[in-house]
Amino acid sequence: MSTVQQEFDISASLLEMYKDLPYVKKLGYSVGEMDGRILIRVIIEGDRNDDEFFDYSMTAVRRARAFSDSMPAKMRDEYEVLPFVTDPYSGALRHFGTMTAVIDRELEAS
Repeated sequence: MSTVQQEFDISASLLEMYKDLPYVKKLGYSVGEMDGRILIRVIIEGDRNDDEFFDYSMTAVRRARAFSDSMPAKMRDEYEVLPFVTDPYSGALRHFGTMTAVIDRELEAS
């Protein structure tokens, strides 16, 4: 783990960027799962409406891009940020075993 990464609080930065999105039910990240990449996984929940899911997904991806822009320059040179956005119904929760959870709001039963 790089010294720059240790000086930059990834969890706090992600929490700040996603905390105002109530449809984000789980948010996590991993560093080092794939060389040179920070994986950001976002589980969103909506009305299962395709347009709503698309809008929520694009907002989550834009936030990941803003997160990437907020990293220190040395860290941006070292890591690529890859966002994965999905709904809770596609088995995505199993990936959180290896992730550092940032937001873990209880998923509501549909």
